[in-house]
Amino acid sequence: MQNRFSFYFFLLLLSSVADGAGLSPIADAQRFAGVGAKPNRVPEAVVQLPKTVRPSELRVELIYAVLVGQIAAQRGEQEMAFTHFLHGARLARLPRLAELAANAALTLNDATAMQQTADLWLDLAPQAIGAHQLAAYARLKADDVPAAMEHLRRIIALAAAEGGDGYGRAAHLVSKLELPERRLKLMETLTSEEPESAEAWFARAIVAAGADRHEEAVDAAQRASDLRPGWNLPRIFLVQLLLKRGDRKQARQVLEAFVNESPDDQRLRLFYAQLLIDEREFSHARSLFEQMLRNAPKAPDVLFALGILSLQLEDLEAARDYLIQLHATGERRGDSAYYLGQVEELADNPEAAVSWYRKVAGEHAVDAGVRVALVRAKQGEVERARELLQQLRDQWPEDAPMIYLVEGTILIELDRPDAAMAVYDKALEAFPGDHDLLYTRGLHASSLDRLDIMESDFKAILAEDPDSAETLNALGYSLADRTERFTEALSYIERALALKPDDPAILDSMGWVQFRLGNPEQALEYLRKALALMPDGEIAAHLGEVLWTLGRHDEARSIWEAAREREPDHEYLLRLIGRYNFTRSDSQP
Repeated sequence: MQNRFSFYFFLLLLSSVADGAGLSPIADAQRFAGVGAKPNRVPEAVVQLPKTVRPSELRVELIYAVLVGQIAAQRGEQEMAFTHFLHGARLARLPRLAELAANAALTLNDATAMQQTADLWLDLAPQAIGAHQLAAYARLKADDVPAAMEHLRRIIALAAAEGGDGYGRAAHLVSKLELPERRLKLMETLTSEEPESAEAWFARAIVAAGADRHEEAVDAAQRASDLRPGWNLPRIFLVQLLLKRGDRKQARQVLEAFVNESPDDQRLRLFYAQLLIDEREFSHARSLFEQMLRNAPKAPDVLFALGILSLQLEDLEAARDYLIQLHATGERRGDSAYYLGQVEELADNPEAAVSWYRKVAGEHAVDAGVRVALVRAKQGEVERARELLQQLRDQWPEDAPMIYLVEGTILIELDRPDAAMAVYDKALEAFPGDHDLLYTRGLHASSLDRLDIMESDFKAILAEDPDSAETLNALGYSLADRTERFTEALSYIERALALKPDDPAILDSMGWVQFRLGNPEQALEYLRKALALMPDGEIAAHLGEVLWTLGRHDEARSIWEAAREREPDHEYLLRLIGRYNFTRSDSQP
């Protein structure tokens, strides 16, 4: 009875897929792009017997090999899975079992196992692209380049016969070679056999880029684009290469030329629009999306982009119109409702904003709930806002630290600093050691001159993350600004600056501590650089004070006045320049 049960279970396993079904073919190039990775779960060993094999001819040995291989694969015991799948493939002469053995061999990253499997698989299915890919990879690992080249050529020929891109598959395999020069040489040899093949040149571009040979990659991608006009992959890859090397001007010129060549190509237009957004040319990007919308009315992604761009341009009416159209399509309803809430907030329609926020589900649900609480706080309903935030913490406990931070911010803005500190204390009782909470409470404590809490919180972060540049800077600046421990402050700021030498906030701190140490000329160097990188009121206040102390009053006035024009309500700036009896009339000629 036990043998009969095993036999019928095996039949059920073998017959669970129809002809041609089963595992995705190992010929998929992406399978090889991740060689060496260990997946969480190996696909089940579902195979099908050839029609020439009758169930009566199955032997116990084959049943055992397949079942043990399947169980081992499910348990992650790849060596055992490989052994039994390979044995089963030899017994049954089944290419699919050879493929399962190949999967286990790849997971083991065992070159000998790969070669054994490839030999068997090629014997069973000489035209299987996956078998040639496995054989090529095994030969490359064994440093047998001539043999690998023969398999790579077969991959290219077999893929071409099926209407596919064999050069792309070959490029993925060649990219596994450790030495960049060897990758390039091998790929050049392989692709030189078809000098007019766009696929060959694009594959060469991919390998060159992976070897950090950007000029060669650019040339190869350009050649592929020239050989096959209208093929987007090398065109987009070429622009990406130019962007990567920092040549944004040329990248834009090349992309614009491609768009002009193919004015109806939506993918190119989307890519161009993204480049414009990165360049903060929002009006131009919106015009491009409007053209796309005329070609594809009600396209959800285009409507969404138009809504966000209009919001960025503060064109609330247009943003509202596009987002309502998006909501009506039934697609991206959570996105459209969330941003419609933002539109209504900016339009000073709080109840309409709340109505939209309450319709949000999915990705933006927590943020929408937070926005509702902020709207109520702005309306003076502070306790109601805090109740809503507590409800959110109960509903989304994983987001509770962030929600505590929002509550503290609301209370600080309402000039209730002690209540905010109580919120941070409560949050850290619930989430002791949370770095964001510690950092925020430390900053707030510094503003209240609770330097004991400030120092304790910042040092707690640094004990676990000694290279936190933001924390080093915050601790150093607080000590420089609110104590006379200038040498200690300098040591923290120096560490922060070494980690982030072009951070304007850290440069400002270095300038300020140098000033407090009695080195105003050194302070000027850091503060000027900081202000150039980030025109900020506090940095301007510091720079002006140093200049004033050096007797350069006109320059100080100019710095302060420019900062006040940018940020007329900057509290720190106004408080500092007030100490020098500086008024707007002081800057008038």
